[in-house]
Amino acid sequence: MDIPGAARPIDPEAWDKAQAEQERLLEDLKKEVRVAAQDIGTLRKSLRITVPEKIIADHLEHNYTELMHDALVPGFRKGRAPRRLIEKRFGSEVRESLTSSMVGQSYFAVIENEKLDVLGDPLFVITTGDSTKLMDIDEALQHLKLPSSGDFVYACEVELKPTFELPALENIPVRQPKIEITDAMVDEQIMHRRKLRGRMEPVTDQPAEKNDTIVADVVLRVDGESIKQEDNVTLAVRPSSIEGIPLTDLDTVLTGVRPGQSVTADCTIPPDFERPDLRGKQGQFTFKIHEIKRLVPESMADFLTGWGFESEVDARTFFREQLESERDELVDRARRAQIEGYLLDNTKLDLPEQFSNRQVQRAVARKIIELQQRGVPQGDIEARIDGLRTSAGAEAVAELKLSFILEKAAEQLGITVTDEEVNTEIARIARRYNRRFDRVRDDLQSHGLLDQLVEQIRQRKCVDVLLEKAQAVEAAEPAPSKPAAE
Repeated sequence: MDIPGAARPIDPEAWDKAQAEQERLLEDLKKEVRVAAQDIGTLRKSLRITVPEKIIADHLEHNYTELMHDALVPGFRKGRAPRRLIEKRFGSEVRESLTSSMVGQSYFAVIENEKLDVLGDPLFVITTGDSTKLMDIDEALQHLKLPSSGDFVYACEVELKPTFELPALENIPVRQPKIEITDAMVDEQIMHRRKLRGRMEPVTDQPAEKNDTIVADVVLRVDGESIKQEDNVTLAVRPSSIEGIPLTDLDTVLTGVRPGQSVTADCTIPPDFERPDLRGKQGQFTFKIHEIKRLVPESMADFLTGWGFESEVDARTFFREQLESERDELVDRARRAQIEGYLLDNTKLDLPEQFSNRQVQRAVARKIIELQQRGVPQGDIEARIDGLRTSAGAEAVAELKLSFILEKAAEQLGITVTDEEVNTEIARIARRYNRRFDRVRDDLQSHGLLDQLVEQIRQRKCVDVLLEKAQAVEAAEPAPSKPAAE
């Protein structure tokens, strides 16, 4: 614990003694901490954690004892300041620091004691005034305080990873697919590149169409109360989610609107909403439209000039040859899909009927990285992931299940990822989008996708191992044609 005015221990023997005392205190905490756990849905629990008063007192005593020996207080030699002055001078810092450590240590002690395999970090239940909401640890610590006397009690909600058994991971039947390069695949390749260099243009003389972008003021009301309000929000005209609330018919609501209009969309507050008192209730979003924008792909003429083609025929010939050269990649993708299909079909894994926002975000992050690895234009990526965010449909279920299955399989096979492998993949993504390595890495980091990229590489290596152990079977008929960058 770093307290202003305190000198760091330099005596090795004293340091070892202090460390031993901290370990003893942690062991006492693990033995004495109490928890009341309650299921609040499939794979979700509420934890009410109690840290006994004696544990808090022991930790406070340890911290003040350290300060008594090491604090530098004006007017006193080191280690000679009276206890009452130490408490008065450093009391608030000691209690604030201890609050943070008590929350972290007691939470992890409960997770270990209860053998809970949690998904992500907990969300803490914080009541301020008449309102109760869920907060992450950084925000929650602004409200959690150690009591002046008595036990320290706090509540949080956690999500759990599903428990399941893996199927056999050897001799998975895999056919060698036959890939035919079609005109549709060539069209898709050209359109992807035109979109990459397209531009968003304001639409003033037409109503909004599907996949347009609008700028609007947004208000969420529940039981007539304004819950959320934000101005100049950018939304796509397609099914999406706002504040973790799915709006499956947002495309229908926004299609046909013009600037100056206001429209509404009904919604159901999800089971993991930050305010527990609103969960399951009916709500309504109001959108006041300010602006409509539409992605206009680069013109074919500019595209041909930019790439140095003399005609569209030359362009189509070039991209067909490119797809032919990438046939091995398409075949590899098809073989991997067979491994993934086998795992999905042969693993009994139950997921909740209604996904939480965190579970949806896990599926979304996985899909974003996968599409970026293929070089899909950002606009197309956003359209795909909006579909994942708004429903528990087949694709979302498959993404979540596959994520859990491959994570467990990779762990069972002892597969790890090196920094070099991560940097190589970031460089590959950068080349696909013609961007600098550091810019791509920074974007992944700022959007919380770097950890998902590591997990994606790990899962890809896992599928590599399963392919090596697979059993080749008779070649199939030509595989259905799909765009290479789908």
